[in-house]
Amino acid sequence: MRRLIDLAIAAALVGLGLVAGLSLLDVTSRPVVVLQTAGPFVVLALLLVLLATLLLRRWWMLVPVGLALVVAGVVAVPAFIAHTTPGADRDLTVMAANLKIGQADPEQLMTAVRDHAVDVLVLTEVTPAEVQRLDAAGADTYFTAREGQSVANSPTGSLVWSRYPLSLVSPGDDGSLEHTPNRQPEVSVSVNGARVRLKAVHTMAPLPTLMGDWRASLLALQQWRQRQPAGEPFLMAGDFNSSAGHPGFRAVADGTVDAQRAAGQGWVRTWPFAGQRLPAYVQLDHLLSRGLVLVEAGQVAMHGTDHAAVWAAYALD
Repeated sequence: MRRLIDLAIAAALVGLGLVAGLSLLDVTSRPVVVLQTAGPFVVLALLLVLLATLLLRRWWMLVPVGLALVVAGVVAVPAFIAHTTPGADRDLTVMAANLKIGQADPEQLMTAVRDHAVDVLVLTEVTPAEVQRLDAAGADTYFTAREGQSVANSPTGSLVWSRYPLSLVSPGDDGSLEHTPNRQPEVSVSVNGARVRLKAVHTMAPLPTLMGDWRASLLALQQWRQRQPAGEPFLMAGDFNSSAGHPGFRAVADGTVDAQRAAGQGWVRTWPFAGQRLPAYVQLDHLLSRGLVLVEAGQVAMHGTDHAAVWAAYALD
C-alpha cells in the first residue's frame, strides 16, 4: 500500500509538471491553450499534494514534493511583490473595460471611472446604444475627447475616451494588418505637455475555429510594440484574450510593465464574470506600459459583462 501511495504522489507530481510545462509551448492547439491558463491551479494542487504527503507520513516523498513547490514558488511569488511608486504624482490614470457587446452597467462603470479619477477610458465591445447609456450616466460631460468606433450588435467596436487632448494615429480597423475584425485604434494622448502613445487592444478570442487568427493577432501586437521608438512612452490597454501562461502574450508584453502584476496583486482574475458557469480564474485584460512609472493598479467587476475592468495610475517618467 505504501508503494502505491508513493507511486500516486509521484504520478501527481509528473502530471502537474507536464501541465506547468505546457506554458513553454507556442502552439495553436486549443486544449493546450486552455491548459496554459492553469498555472495557479498547479500551485494549489501542489499544496494539496504536500498536505496529503504529510498526512500519509510519506516522509521521503517530501523531498520531490518540496522541490516542486520551490520551483512553483520561484515562478509564482514575484506576482505577489509590488513594484509600484505610491508616492509619485498621478499624471495619468487609464481604465480598460470590455462591455460584452454593450451589456455592461453604464452607471456602475461611470461610478468606477469617477472613483478612480480615470483620465483615459478604453472600451471594447462597445455599441452605439451603450454609448448613449454611458452619456446619460455622465460620460459626455466627464470626457472631452473621443476616438474610435462603436458598432451595433457586434463585439468589434472600440473607443478611447479621454479628459486629455487626443489625436488619432490609426483607426486600427485594417483586418489584414491587425489580424482581427475588432477595432484597435491607436491614439496619441497629450498629458501635461508630454505625449503618450496608446493602443486599444481587442485580439481575436481563442475559439476552436480561430486559433490561428488568435495567435496572428497577438503577433501583430508584438510587432506594433517593436515598432515603437525607444524612449517614447506607450500603453497597450484592453482585452488581450490571453494570459501570462501563453507564450504569445509574453512576447507581446516583453519589455513592458503589466500593471496588475507589477502592483503585486498575485492571482489576478478578470474573466469570466457575470453569471458564468466557471468562477473567474484568468487575467485576459491587461494594461502594458513602457516609459511610465506605475503608482497603483486594480480591477473592478461590473454587472452585465463577463470581464472585470482593469485600471492603473501612472506618473510621467
